[in-house]
Amino acid sequence: MMKQQLSRRIAAATKREKANLVIKRAHIIDVFTLTTYEADVAVTDGVIVGVGAYEGIEEVDVNGAYIAPTFIDGHVHIESAMVPPEEFAKVVVPRGVTTIFADPHEIANVGGLEAVTYMIEAAKDLPLDVKIMVPSSVPATDFEHNGAELTSYDIEKLFDEYGAYGLAEVMDYPAVFSAEKKMMSKLTAAMERGKLIDGHAAGLDETGLNAYRVAGIRNDHEAVTAEEALARLRRGMFVLMREGTAAKDIEALLPILTPENARRCVFSTDDKHLDDLVKEGSIDASIRKAIKLGVNPLQAIQMATLNAAECFGLQDKGAIAPGYEASFVLIRDLDKLKIEAVYIKGERVAENGKMTVGIRDALLPPAALLNSVHLAPITTESLRLKMESAKAHVICVTPGSIVTEHLVEEVDLVEGLFTPSIKNNQLKLVVAERHRELGYVGVGIVKGIPIKEGAIVATVAHDSHNIVACGTDDKSIKNAIEHVAATKGGIAVVRGDEVLAELPLPLAGLMSLQPYEQVNVALEKIEDALKDIGFQEKWNPFLTLSFLALPVIPSLKLTDSGLFNVESFQHISVEIIDEK
Repeated sequence: MMKQQLSRRIAAATKREKANLVIKRAHIIDVFTLTTYEADVAVTDGVIVGVGAYEGIEEVDVNGAYIAPTFIDGHVHIESAMVPPEEFAKVVVPRGVTTIFADPHEIANVGGLEAVTYMIEAAKDLPLDVKIMVPSSVPATDFEHNGAELTSYDIEKLFDEYGAYGLAEVMDYPAVFSAEKKMMSKLTAAMERGKLIDGHAAGLDETGLNAYRVAGIRNDHEAVTAEEALARLRRGMFVLMREGTAAKDIEALLPILTPENARRCVFSTDDKHLDDLVKEGSIDASIRKAIKLGVNPLQAIQMATLNAAECFGLQDKGAIAPGYEASFVLIRDLDKLKIEAVYIKGERVAENGKMTVGIRDALLPPAALLNSVHLAPITTESLRLKMESAKAHVICVTPGSIVTEHLVEEVDLVEGLFTPSIKNNQLKLVVAERHRELGYVGVGIVKGIPIKEGAIVATVAHDSHNIVACGTDDKSIKNAIEHVAATKGGIAVVRGDEVLAELPLPLAGLMSLQPYEQVNVALEKIEDALKDIGFQEKWNPFLTLSFLALPVIPSLKLTDSGLFNVESFQHISVEIIDEK
């Protein structure tokens, strides 16, 4: 069959036979030379067989529209969009994103091997090419309680039996630095099979980056300053410039971009909520932002296509040239980057923001993933934060970043208990274990989520995905936690006894089973409810909330076992007792 295909493609390339499809009068975006030129693009068997002057069995005259390769997302957690792969494809493909490197780390922390195999199967036979990277750190740390573990044996099975593409972001840097046995088994399992290994080098110094490169890690999406990005480039790493919902790093990283180093820079979304994907887009939004900030449009497109393909070893994607996959977008205005049409392997699959082909029915998830919330009873006592001193360690959030600041502040106490202060923007933060009814409840103080009353809650809490809630009073917090537990997962806005708005997430407590349009409507209602409790900001507090439980991102976080200092990698007390 391959010989016949090759003969057919060569016949079309040499014009002895007509190509299956010819895009006529296109302005080709040449990602190799960062120039454009007018030519026809000939396609046979889903592959570009020629650029020049061609005749086709089917011809589409685009009258001077730009034609660019489709876009690649270098690192994304599908679960953060709160829909399964089938619905995720419907959102991103019309925006020109047709290949993603997906890390199912979130659902793996809930359901382990069964959850990852579900995501692999759910990602098959879609117009979106989903390259599954095997989660490397499940659990993420030993300082909290998650729902499952992925062993090196599981990782080998996912490579050998399920065809996983590589090893996903290696977050447990202490295990790498100490050459811990389990981590070495995971890294060597990938190396021995020639698999790629993704990085997660949040806050690492130069010595740490050296160790990561020695460990076979070749890319990283955790650079948040230009200096950090440059340090990675100097060590031969690809820098994945992240632009998601909570973490928006492109503007901070672009100052390091030069014609000499741009080929080592790629885009990724990491975590992006569905409403932001619908409003802004995915990697197309990253390209538009880069252009707005002064990057040459052709170079921005190169970063989203050829650079990403080469970073991840995709030899047949990322360019409009003979021998490359015929997956491309048609664009009229480069600066606005409005996608007119999307083709995958020579077939038009989307036009003007809408799919033009059907997507198969969603795969039914395993029963265990639909019943994943097992919460021990929440008591009034478990939510109290007893303090002898009014001086406390406070988590401070910054919009647009998942890195928190470690503050020391005076807080309000009533009868030896911390009391939230609207005036000082000091609210109570709670993380409750929800996987095995273990009863662990961590209580801390957060600054920077300005709600005036009630509470917000989610069963999405990276990476262990316990229940996280933030609020102004214990009654609202308790009711919020109990509500999402009763609905088998979700996010909600609660005021006292009243649930103002919610989005049920019955799939692992992370994803909805509804069409993405309905999910988006629910998110709009949640946005209105946030205003009702006094949140007037333009950023999304739920994704910010979900990262407050992630003890591998600096500086101060809260787990179900208590307040965690990421710098010292240990739990600490909330209160500060001055020594006399």
